Amino acid sequence: MDKLEFIKNVIIDNNLIYKIVAIAIVLAMFQVVKTVFRRMLKHAQEKGMDSSARPLMESLIRYSLGLLALLICLNILGVNTASLVAMIGAASLAIGLALKDTLTNIASGLLLLFLHPFKAGDYIECGSIKGKISGIGLFNTIFETVDGLYVSAPNGSLWGAPITNFSRNKKRRLDITVGIGYDSDTDKAMEILRDLINNDSRILKNCANDVFISELADSSVNIVMRIWVNTAKYFDMKAEYTARIKEEFDRAGIEIPFPQRVVHIVNPK
Repeated sequence: MDKLEFIKNVIIDNNLIYKIVAIAIVLAMFQVVKTVFRRMLKHAQEKGMDSSARPLMESLIRYSLGLLALLICLNILGVNTASLVAMIGAASLAIGLALKDTLTNIASGLLLLFLHPFKAGDYIECGSIKGKISGIGLFNTIFETVDGLYVSAPNGSLWGAPITNFSRNKKRRLDITVGIGYDSDTDKAMEILRDLINNDSRILKNCANDVFISELADSSVNIVMRIWVNTAKYFDMKAEYTARIKEEFDRAGIEIPFPQRVVHIVNPK
């Protein structure tokens, strides 16, 4: 009977069972809330939200809900959460100094999310980093390079450096420079390039497309074919026109010379 009385005093009188049940209910509720938020983010992404923001939003929601659930559970167990929060607040300065770089990455991630200098799928260059954006996390941003490599960069390194976004604008200027021999007909070469521009519907006609001589170089007369194209077609059209110009110039008998020098040999008497 003494043992039964002990169990009754410890478990029933102190409401330990009720506290355990309450904690279980709280944890279950927070799990449900987390699942609901995840589905809301997925739905928002399907409606047009930038997918690069999803990892950061999921991390913020997960950590915020976890901290709130911890405080509620401690309060159920009788822990004075007010004093605990005050203690954390007092120690926040030391924590901030110790985790300065981590907090910088979190703040930079939030700024990148709200100012939106890029989105998922954009190809950007920032310092020595080049690649296509896969997503922004709480601490880092994930890239995929053109040769398929995985790159993880701290958010702070992106926020603290100029970002060149190659995908953001819908149109982009494409310059192709080709050198022809000094004995070749420059007017004919420029006419061929203008015909290529006029006969291609993919080239944006309402922009400043042009063909001009840019330089009288050591071995060639350099002609620039300047056209405006849709950004998504930039690299394909650059490769295509590099080959087409060579074919058209060969057909017209226009020389694309190798680097050369003229050497005069003087025989003194």
